[in-house]
Amino acid sequence: MKALVTLLPDRISEMVHLIWHELERDFNFRSVLVTPYPHFTYCVVEDSTEGLYEKIEATIESVDPFTVRTEYLGVFSGESPVVYIGIARIPELSRFHDALWRRFFGPERDAQDLYGIAHWIPHITLIFGRDLNRENFCPAMERLVFRDFHREFEVNNLAILSGSLEGGIEIEKIFYFRGKHTPDR
Repeated sequence: MKALVTLLPDRISEMVHLIWHELERDFNFRSVLVTPYPHFTYCVVEDSTEGLYEKIEATIESVDPFTVRTEYLGVFSGESPVVYIGIARIPELSRFHDALWRRFFGPERDAQDLYGIAHWIPHITLIFGRDLNRENFCPAMERLVFRDFHREFEVNNLAILSGSLEGGIEIEKIFYFRGKHTPDR
């Protein structure tokens, strides 16, 4: 599987790394470190996807960099909860996600997929997997809940992350949007 993501700019990436390392030090949370590149995900495609690079290039060829804002601390509930920083789904971000989704998937998959147009919630993962349980959830949330997560940053790339949670994740390739992009925004 390959994840199509935006890698975060340095200053946001540093903030996320500091949180990850604090949570690792104080709560022994390590699952998120398997993907050591702070990012948010648009969708996941099969390793064997034909014309992957060409489809990405065709999707981003007319996309200019745009600014988004992190807004809140959130939780995806269930058997394997995820704690995350939510990103406001502004029109430019939604249009880009929609175009990417339509390039790779049909409407029949949209209704069932959490990354589909109807269900996608852009977010930066802080905690997930087996690390989080009933005993450490509240202390971890107490640590995070009073922090200000409002940050603006520029979305100027689409990257492919490949590998596995068991074997590790690597950056396969980064595609930059056309037009000027502001360094570390």
